[in-house]
Amino acid sequence: MAGTSGTSSVPGTAEAPASREQPGDVYAASSVDNALRTLVYLRGHHSVRVTDISDHLGVARSTAHRLLTTLRGHGFVEQEPGGRRYRLGPVLLGLTRGPVDEPALVHVAHSHLAQLRDAAGETTNLLVLDGPDSRFADGVEGPHPLRVGTRTGDRVPAYATAGGKALLSELSPEAARTRYRRGLTALTSATLPDVDALIADLAAARARGYALNIDESVTGVHGVGVPVRDRFGTCVAALTVAAPSIRLGTARAAELAPLLRQTAERIGAEL
Repeated sequence: MAGTSGTSSVPGTAEAPASREQPGDVYAASSVDNALRTLVYLRGHHSVRVTDISDHLGVARSTAHRLLTTLRGHGFVEQEPGGRRYRLGPVLLGLTRGPVDEPALVHVAHSHLAQLRDAAGETTNLLVLDGPDSRFADGVEGPHPLRVGTRTGDRVPAYATAGGKALLSELSPEAARTRYRRGLTALTSATLPDVDALIADLAAARARGYALNIDESVTGVHGVGVPVRDRFGTCVAALTVAAPSIRLGTARAAELAPLLRQTAERIGAEL
């Protein structure tokens, strides 16, 4: 009929509604699906290569590598030391075992804190990671008139305490970075200046086996800390010795590190 244009519909039928799903939504859903399939696959294997994941998912190796890198950044997978194989990471393993029972942790650790205090002659603390902060879960004061007091219940940015850095050193660099997207706030003139400096400090802590706090949270107070791992190897807390700077320099910290590690191992064996 003249004067009309466009499409016509057949009476008695309805046009199908346009899909609201955007290309980005489809891509995101596919990425989540691949991530979940990867984690399930890893659960059934001790460790895998990028090519194993690529073949399992039916995707390019570059896609599998990006996926594993993202999962590693969040602690869901980790690379085996010195190798190219991947395995389930501490975050996922921690979720499957449930959160640490903090009262039980403190109950187990307290007598060891007291023994460490006696052996080191300085204040000892137990810390846990709480978001970007380290929280003092328990402590035993040292015997000297001039000593560092316990701070049970206090929260301090993890990047500024020996215990907090010991905890952060157990994370991948990517996971540590995500906690400080807005950078670091200075507590003293010695606080680490930025996240890059923190990542380098954490790498140094992993290499030597203990973390240091040299005037970084309180001027004149130094600390040395190590991670506490449960019997499954998951880091659940950190153990520290804190003292006035006149008694705890870097040389003394190195002397105390084996004692700290032995104490941490005894605590972990009982968890």
